[in-house]
Amino acid sequence: MRILSVVLLTALPAMASAQTSEGAIIRCGASTGHGFFFKGPLNPDGPNWDVDKISTGKIVLIRLGNEWDIQFDDAIGSFGYRQDGAQVLPLMEAEGLITVGAFNTGYVEIYTFDLVNKVVGWTSNKHGPVVAKASAFSATCD
Repeated sequence: MRILSVVLLTALPAMASAQTSEGAIIRCGASTGHGFFFKGPLNPDGPNWDVDKISTGKIVLIRLGNEWDIQFDDAIGSFGYRQDGAQVLPLMEAEGLITVGAFNTGYVEIYTFDLVNKVVGWTSNKHGPVVAKASAFSATCD
């Protein structure tokens, strides 16, 4: 199974980047959704579902050659996943949809950008640093 994962992660970027332009591809605003918060020091009554949002957030999908990144503004500040040490990979592309993943030791985040309808749906699975959670969000884009 591990070999199959390596083969897929090697082949998918080339397939998914074939038709997408370079630079800032799409810009999105604040995200709203729901999160499943695991029990922990800051959530002693968990696990539980609750509303989750990034009310001042911004998401920008960027491609420069074969390099992909998602720049992100939230309550903590501004950063890019690559700057954070994450591996950013295009996973799928078809009919105006681009799915990109950001993979790091503390999180896995998957974004599906709809370039036609100007929206993004994304999931976040984090093991900290504040609280472990799995969330699903959406945001409108320009």
